[in-house]
Amino acid sequence: MAGRKSIAITERQFEVLGLLWEHGPMTVREIRKRLPRRGEVPYTTVLGLLQNMERAGLVAHDAASAAHRYHPLLSRQQATGTLLGDFLKRFFRGSAQRLVLGLVDTRHLSAEDLREIESQLSQESSSATRETPTRSRSPRSRRQS
Repeated sequence: MAGRKSIAITERQFEVLGLLWEHGPMTVREIRKRLPRRGEVPYTTVLGLLQNMERAGLVAHDAASAAHRYHPLLSRQQATGTLLGDFLKRFFRGSAQRLVLGLVDTRHLSAEDLREIESQLSQESSSATRETPTRSRSPRSRRQS
């Protein structure tokens, strides 16, 4: 991921993205109605949030109608990956192993959770092996790998 720009997403921005992922493009009013603090968040606050998200490259709007309809520019998986990657770098020096061991130590991850993770990793590993075409390489190219 060298050279890839990191995107910092706040909790409120992630909340708005969640609404857009779940319900599709929406206006400021529609988003405001669906926020947990229903109607308590001023229209201008939601508008300002969306404008900042647009400048950050998180959302864009359609200007075809009088009311702008905002839509996400990244998928839930991309946003989650960005947040998790940032979290790993900041708190675990980039080590997923440290994160998992920390979760085990603090009893946030059970033996059953670990078995499920291990099973999923095995499945992904075997499917990746099946998808990777095998190429014959010379002995010299193998040594350089």
